[in-house]
This record gives sequence, C-alpha cells and structure tokens, in this order.
Amino acid sequence: MNEVVVLRSSQKDRLIEEINRKLDDNTKKVHLSIRPTINILASILTAAQNVKTITCPPSLYERTPKKIRVALDKIGIDFQALLLTPGRPRSHPNWKIDKVYALEEKGYSAKDISDELGIPLTTVYYYLKKE
Repeated sequence: MNEVVVLRSSQKDRLIEEINRKLDDNTKKVHLSIRPTINILASILTAAQNVKTITCPPSLYERTPKKIRVALDKIGIDFQALLLTPGRPRSHPNWKIDKVYALEEKGYSAKDISDELGIPLTTVYYYLKKE
C-alpha cells in the first residue's frame, strides 16, 4: 500500500514525471519539495484521486498563494507545512562546541583551540563569531 509519497524533484517537468510514476489511488499523503502550483496540484489529484494531505517545507508553504490553499481546503485536502529534513546536521558534538567556548574563555587562540580539539580553524572562527 502506497500511503505516503515524498516527491523530491525540484524541476517542474521532472516532478510531473515523478508524480505519474509514484502516485496511484492508494496514495493518501504527498510531500512536495517544490512550491505547489495549479498544474502540479492538478497532476497530483489526477494521479492520486484519494489523496487527503499535501505537505511542503515551511518556507514553501509561506510562499504558496492563498488562492491555492483555499482551493485545496474547498475540495477537502489538508495542506500543511512539514519540515522533513531540518537542515544539515552538525558534524561536531555539542560537548566539543561547548569546549570551544570554554577554551576561548581560558585565553586560548582560535588556532590553539583548533589544534586541541581537532576542529578546522574556520569552524572555530564560526562558533566564536556566533557567540
């Protein structure tokens, strides 16, 4: 059973192909990685007539015209903002980042902190500037 489908194509033509390939009558929920347009939504609703929920990242949800949100609501489709991937994960654990700040307070230079913790110098500068 194909209930949730994540559509990752960021180009409209490829997205339409992906919709036709992945969606069917069993699809209940679709997540888009591109701002939904009338054409994209029409393709989704044609391929997956039983879809109940369409989601996209919050940044795209905010830029989706109110007209589209209202139209989806009128036909009984729940349109929501959903963050599937919250960005690039940190490559250094929190304890190591805390240690950057602690060493800086002890008077260590950025170069010394980099050498001590095995973190690239540019990353040390990033965290010190961020503080």
